[in-house]
Amino acid sequence: MIIATAVALISTLGPAGSATASPDASASIINGNPASIGDWPWQVAIASSTSKRPGQSPFYRTFCGGSIVAPTVILTASHCALDMYKGEVGDYTVISGRTNLNNQAAGQEVFVTGIYFPRTSNGKILYKTRQAWDVSLLTLEEPLAGQPVKLLGPDEHSILKPGRRLIETGWGSTITGRDVYPKTLKMGGTNIQPPSVCHGLLGSRYFKPSLQVCLGDAKANQANCYGDSGGPAVVATSAGYRQVGVTSFGTADNCAGLIPNVDVLVGGGPVRDWIQAGVQVLGGVDPVGSGGTAGAISGLCHMPGVRGLSIARARHLIKASGCRKVRVIHRGRGNRVSRLPALKGWLWDASKPIRLLAGGR
Repeated sequence: MIIATAVALISTLGPAGSATASPDASASIINGNPASIGDWPWQVAIASSTSKRPGQSPFYRTFCGGSIVAPTVILTASHCALDMYKGEVGDYTVISGRTNLNNQAAGQEVFVTGIYFPRTSNGKILYKTRQAWDVSLLTLEEPLAGQPVKLLGPDEHSILKPGRRLIETGWGSTITGRDVYPKTLKMGGTNIQPPSVCHGLLGSRYFKPSLQVCLGDAKANQANCYGDSGGPAVVATSAGYRQVGVTSFGTADNCAGLIPNVDVLVGGGPVRDWIQAGVQVLGGVDPVGSGGTAGAISGLCHMPGVRGLSIARARHLIKASGCRKVRVIHRGRGNRVSRLPALKGWLWDASKPIRLLAGGR
């Protein structure tokens, strides 16, 4: 059985350097652009080993993503690791340094040797009772060559605000509502949405702002999807990329750019503290960054709650919120808004038209 234990807090170590960051990714994993592992060297795939699934390629064996936080330590989601926890050493691997999962001449495939979960005071896996703790650490048989990513640090907290653009990477499904998976890495952009967007949809039982971050694309195109679980959401800073989230769950069965996703907040709060302590013990390095800054957030507006209002009143409120373009689609009788393109409070790209459905059922 793979051994999993809780890890204790110990003193911090000095941070290492980071990659040079570029400010944005304009596409997404759904409707997304190809990416190169050279640009996102911390991204890994988590797979069943050939002994567990003989005769299958790495593409067919992969089931989750993760990020390198130390040469021998991977950060991923608890829900990815729970099934692994039931297996034997040698059943699972991590694939690193590979854009195309089936290009076995590139990168490394290394066995997982240990799985570590946040736990309650009596030793139970915390995720089983508190979904917001959807993180785990994996230790590896040998070091990976890929560059680790740093978590957003305490002195970088001002970066973490609604509207901030994040970048997500992974090999998850690329078509909403269908199991269509790429062999090559994809990348895309999303925005931190106000906590009220996810809290209003999910309630306090499933969304806790101190432990989770609400994500949704202001351009209404992006959504990570099945297979992206456990992967990183990163932000570009003056000191390099910083990981903010671990992909946890979507709020709808079908992945869609207008439905928020929920990541575990690994760039702040108690989850970061647990990861930091664990990586220091397991990997001997401090995974938390420092000194990074990011630019001002602009070009966004809030989606007001105008459903049921007249078109004239809706137009007024939308433009008052800073959204500049409104288009109305009439279906059936009536002159009141029957459908919005996004949830109330959603941060919307102010240059993109808001399409209101009027009349209808």
